[in-house]
Amino acid sequence: MKQGTKWLPLFSTNFLGVFNNNYFKLLIITITVNWFPKDSNLSSYIVSLASGLFFVPYILFSPLAGNLAQIMLKKKIILYSRIAEFPIYSIGALGFYFENIYIVLVCIFLLGVVSTLFSPAKYGLIRDIGGNEGISFGTGTLEMLTFFGNIVGPVVASIIADHYNYTLLSLILIGVAVLSLITTVMIKVTESEPNTNINETINPIMFLINSFKWAKSYVGMNIIVLGLGIFWMIDGMLQMNLIVHCPNFLKLSNTQMSMIMSVALIGIGIGSYTAGVLSGGKVELLLTLIGGFGMTIFLFLTFIIQPNNAVLFSFFIFFIAMFSGFYMVPLSSYIQLKIEGRKQGQMIAYSNFVTFILLFIASVLFGVISDNLGTNAVFLFLLIIIISMTLILLFFVKDFKNRLQILFSKKQ
Repeated sequence: MKQGTKWLPLFSTNFLGVFNNNYFKLLIITITVNWFPKDSNLSSYIVSLASGLFFVPYILFSPLAGNLAQIMLKKKIILYSRIAEFPIYSIGALGFYFENIYIVLVCIFLLGVVSTLFSPAKYGLIRDIGGNEGISFGTGTLEMLTFFGNIVGPVVASIIADHYNYTLLSLILIGVAVLSLITTVMIKVTESEPNTNINETINPIMFLINSFKWAKSYVGMNIIVLGLGIFWMIDGMLQMNLIVHCPNFLKLSNTQMSMIMSVALIGIGIGSYTAGVLSGGKVELLLTLIGGFGMTIFLFLTFIIQPNNAVLFSFFIFFIAMFSGFYMVPLSSYIQLKIEGRKQGQMIAYSNFVTFILLFIASVLFGVISDNLGTNAVFLFLLIIIISMTLILLFFVKDFKNRLQILFSKKQ
């Protein structure tokens, strides 16, 4: 199988799944507000609630997902996940038909459960498909397509919300689910044998404690996991903030908001893919530092200038997104490189667990900050978080300091 072709089914099913999840979530945010009185001002609340319900399963079921990635073939996990999505999306479509917010919120929670079980398996397949030398490329491209899904899904949902068509809404949900299942079946991979002799807890609290202790055996790993989680926290809050900031501060329609989210898509895509290519088959931690400081600069400019011009605002968002891709890819690749075999699924589950605790916190903090201090204050909060995390990585993870020493010694 050709180099590019062997990756295509995994990349495709990942993109389609992420697209559908985010498409469905933004439909909830943009359409359900119309089911309530105009003066109810529920937008921030619904954004926080829909996001929080999607993140909670990652906190509850990440330990189970990590175990499954060790005791089952990872392709089977992905296949079963795709099959489970059909009834969920079908019921969700009925929720929109009957304008029942409880049905659609239950469905977003169930989609979170499916995504939780899917995640360690998809990352675990990267090494199986491409070997060690394919980790940076596979991770960079997978993350790029994840962000494509994160943005394209909401873009399409925004257009549907402005020009509501129930039939089209439902056809997209079910059609994408069908394509995702087809591409999953097409994955060709030789996996290592499942490890059925594991005795690891699925209790979330004990899982967190045990995983933290285990990760300490890999120098700096807990900080790397935190750094990756902080990235997703920033990404989640930034996306939530765009959904509220664009119509309220910039006075944009849902469709116009989707254009700014497309700019973020292009930025994160360029950043993630470029980071994977520049890594040259290895993990280039220097890119994380460049990304962290780059994000800091453009978040600072966004907060200070407070652009009310959509073009200037989009310019800042593009560079925030691009540098975030630089920041993230080496961290994700580092985890995959350091942990080999079936244990990789458990480490990815631990990383997901930490990430989604932070994302759940982000969904709560977003509601509090945006309601009390305004959406511009969210940019300041993100600035503080990213500069703090970048400095922690630089000063407390030995491999980062070693990389800088090598760089400076070459210049001398």
